[in-house]
Amino acid sequence: MSTPAPPCEADFRRLYEHTSPKVYSYVRRHCHEADCDDVLAEVYLVAWRRYGELPADPVPWLLGTARKTLAHLWRSRDRQQRLIAELQGVQQLAGPDCAVAAVERTDLLAALAALEPDDREVLLLVGWHGLDSAGVAAVLGISSVAARARLSRARRRLVRRYDPPRTSTDPLLSLLTEGN
Repeated sequence: MSTPAPPCEADFRRLYEHTSPKVYSYVRRHCHEADCDDVLAEVYLVAWRRYGELPADPVPWLLGTARKTLAHLWRSRDRQQRLIAELQGVQQLAGPDCAVAAVERTDLLAALAALEPDDREVLLLVGWHGLDSAGVAAVLGISSVAARARLSRARRRLVRRYDPPRTSTDPLLSLLTEGN
């Protein structure tokens, strides 16, 4: 079995000049402009390699080749997007270093334990039980304004005892940083 000889350059140039506007128009309607030149180059590379198989009217054949090339491009982009999503999922699963988180939590709990019971109670009502200042006020039997003031003072005292790393994701650190 012999391989067909490549076309003469002048014949191929005429084919390209005659058909490329139609092929480009088809490709442009189906992909981003940034990808058009690459798709068009691929179509004409296939045409160069299979020049001997081209029909008398090559435009439908070239458009079919363009369609297959675009489908390949879309499949490739799909795989890339799935891979990116998978990698993002792996990064989320990795999470922070457990040893660092354990040390941070231990330091935070020690600072919390060193506070006065009233400060500790208001911080735990917010941080552990998820109450807002109105909820804290209801539990303690005080006004919302007084609850906010006590919470603010308790946070300041806790911060003085514990300076958390700014990159930590420990939910207990909300005691220090969130306002209610």
